[in-house]
Amino acid sequence: MGLKELPIEKPGARQVIVRKLTKAEQKIMNKYTPQESAAQKIFLADQTAVQALPTEAPGWVYNKTAADLFRNKTASGRLSNGNIFVTQQNTPLNSILKTYFEKGKSLSKNIKVTTKELKRFPKESPFKDRRFNTCSVVGNGGILKESGCGEEIDASEFVFRCNTAPMDEKYWKDIGTKTTLITMNPGQVHFRYNTFGKAKRIKKPDLRNSSKALKGAFLRDLSAYGDSYLFIEAFLYELSAKRAFLAQQVLLESHAKNEVIFPHPDFVRSVHSYWTGRGVVAPRVSTGLLLVTAATHMCEEVHLYGFWPFHSDRNNRRLTEHYFDNALPSNSHKINDEFKELQRLHNTGVLRLTTSACQ
Repeated sequence: MGLKELPIEKPGARQVIVRKLTKAEQKIMNKYTPQESAAQKIFLADQTAVQALPTEAPGWVYNKTAADLFRNKTASGRLSNGNIFVTQQNTPLNSILKTYFEKGKSLSKNIKVTTKELKRFPKESPFKDRRFNTCSVVGNGGILKESGCGEEIDASEFVFRCNTAPMDEKYWKDIGTKTTLITMNPGQVHFRYNTFGKAKRIKKPDLRNSSKALKGAFLRDLSAYGDSYLFIEAFLYELSAKRAFLAQQVLLESHAKNEVIFPHPDFVRSVHSYWTGRGVVAPRVSTGLLLVTAATHMCEEVHLYGFWPFHSDRNNRRLTEHYFDNALPSNSHKINDEFKELQRLHNTGVLRLTTSACQ
């Protein structure tokens, strides 16, 4: 399948899909959203942290030599040149996919590729031997609010977005409207859509209708991103693969235009190894950092927006955690350490990091 051509949509040119939080999601968000006193404390602490933070080098210029070196260090050989996704070509019948880890265990699990699973993978990467000129990777940081970066983001040839973040019309000026690839955590299939009715949480009397409603909600939510690629990190552990395959099956059965692509677990393992060696020591890198690394393999110039882990900007303006809410992240990632590395990559010309309002 060739790359889909997605037009840059203008505000008002499409139906606005506003997804409401489920009760379970609202409960979790409330749990992780700090009260005002705690939020003010975080803001003041981050003000101090930002004041001590070095600024990015001005007059950014793309450094192809440095970028190519970075690409070779994060993935090479059979996983280079856009071949960072699982395909029938790099993962043939009866080959083994080794999960990154098993939940609650230190040992990974081998998944043998059967005929059924092989059909889930494209014959070859839709990005094979192709590198886009300019790409935007849109994080979810609160620094995007009032940034006015939407038009600049949409001007990129390819736009990556993280974790099915909201695309409501009120955000368009700051985040843009164009999406070429969106990521989804496989855990969301269970948490947000109750595994499409296969989880035990669903009660009688009408399991069939409940399943239908959950699938419909998934399709409606995904429609906010047009016919973008759906990037699911399926091979973290065995259960995540099952959930990712279910999401893919729902899309296939509904004849949706979205193509599901899975980053190769060997690529994820290589990326994690590289960043661990750089001092980002965590159970695994964030989806944002994985996506940024993947973008450098698919694009020449990579421009980042919304990657800012602080609740204060450089002008002492108070920010929320995300552009759409103030729910704090878990401690499984080292976001501040990741940000320092993004600054380093900016200063060496590998990618461009935007941490202020766009012109």
